[in-house]
Amino acid sequence: MTELRAKLKSFSKANLQMFLALYIICQPLLDVLTGLGAEFHHPITAGVVVRSLFMVLAFLYFVFVSDFPGKKRWMIFIGGLCAYLVLFMGYMFSLGGLSLCLSNLKEMVKTFFIPFALAFLWSAYKEYGYLAGARIIAIAGALYASVIPIALITGTSFVSYGNAGMGARGWFYAANEVGCVIALTAPFTIAWCLEVLPAVTRRTWWKGALAVWALVAIAVSANFLGTKIVFGAIALYCLAAFIWQLVRLKQQPCRTTRIQAVAMGGTLLLTLLIFFVNSPLMTYLLYVYFKLINNDPEQTMLAWGEEIQAAARGTWLHTLLENNEVLQRIDQILSRRLLSSSPSVQVYTEGGVLAKLLGIGYATAPSYSREVYFMVEMDPLAMLVRHGVIGFLLYYVPYLAFLGWAVVQFFKRPLQRLSSLTCCTALYCTLVGFGISTIAGHALVCPAVATFVVVVGLVLWDLVQEQNQLPKDGWKTPPAL
Repeated sequence: MTELRAKLKSFSKANLQMFLALYIICQPLLDVLTGLGAEFHHPITAGVVVRSLFMVLAFLYFVFVSDFPGKKRWMIFIGGLCAYLVLFMGYMFSLGGLSLCLSNLKEMVKTFFIPFALAFLWSAYKEYGYLAGARIIAIAGALYASVIPIALITGTSFVSYGNAGMGARGWFYAANEVGCVIALTAPFTIAWCLEVLPAVTRRTWWKGALAVWALVAIAVSANFLGTKIVFGAIALYCLAAFIWQLVRLKQQPCRTTRIQAVAMGGTLLLTLLIFFVNSPLMTYLLYVYFKLINNDPEQTMLAWGEEIQAAARGTWLHTLLENNEVLQRIDQILSRRLLSSSPSVQVYTEGGVLAKLLGIGYATAPSYSREVYFMVEMDPLAMLVRHGVIGFLLYYVPYLAFLGWAVVQFFKRPLQRLSSLTCCTALYCTLVGFGISTIAGHALVCPAVATFVVVVGLVLWDLVQEQNQLPKDGWKTPPAL
């Protein structure tokens, strides 16, 4: 066993960095295959197979092969998660037998993909210094964004929202998920393009062409996916990065900074004006979203359907929404996510001690008063309802602690953090991930999105640790990308 472990460690040291890079870069291909498989009604998709296999191998590597400082604490954490999952499935078995356990299994695995993936990625980082860096994320982001315009040009794109007939999600499975991924990766792609463009020569013109294509593809994706989250995240980043470039141009007026400022200004113009005016997002906002905010009954029924409306009636949250104008307005801004959560929230609050501690799961048990399969599209609420207080404490509280650490670290050395566009980008994407998780969901409970939440967080951690080794006045040196 010792000899086998030594061979595995030797193999890991030589190949793990390449494996991590390939795994992240291949995420767009994996999600395209998943989208095509789902479109043709394949029962098992590439994403389910590959990510489940990755999760198992990551767990085995972490437990039996890795060796890094602090592993005992991580083993306690992962052991606690495993113990909770056993208790959760035991509770589901007591409510509905094996069939209810199997009905919950798929969503449970998707939700708890991130902590096991994180344990593996952290072990690779601490033991060998390996991580999927900013450039790898940038390449993946360029590939994700490129699928949307290519699918539009070829006329093969799937519709983002079938009930409204708006938006283009390329060949991906779900517009919300791919929108979240692009929101997390596109800023890295933009920062990478800004680094590439000034260095282009006649011999390397193709690099410039690829960088320009990536910037255009991001602007197209932000507008044509039809989701507010990806547009808002990319537009805000473009505005912030443009201001950052203008400051840098004033500090260092030269050819490089001029090219970067022009490129960033052009991307901002494409995103906010040229593509936005005739985009599916504009159409969605005018003819769907604003009507939902104004309580248009026809549009509300079209968006949600009679089934979810009927399931929500009589719940305490639905009653509260009807009688509280402020909460009702918040729900409208959130695209009625509180309303869609009300059946599950009702079952959770009606449940006993075990339901409060372990959660109600994802499938309807015979004892539940209502159907609970409707999506709870805000991750904190979803974790509390689906997995109870214990699941929430084990899963979401550590994430909140990391966010708190990131904010504190920024304010400890704000000028030094702001001197690096890559560090600013990593912090921005980390906060965007939290915003998506809190407001729109699909961030921590979807493996495709969660993968990038983790790798972006690790990049931020690495950059902060690197900057912390420098003198506090290191920001006075010329700013770096």
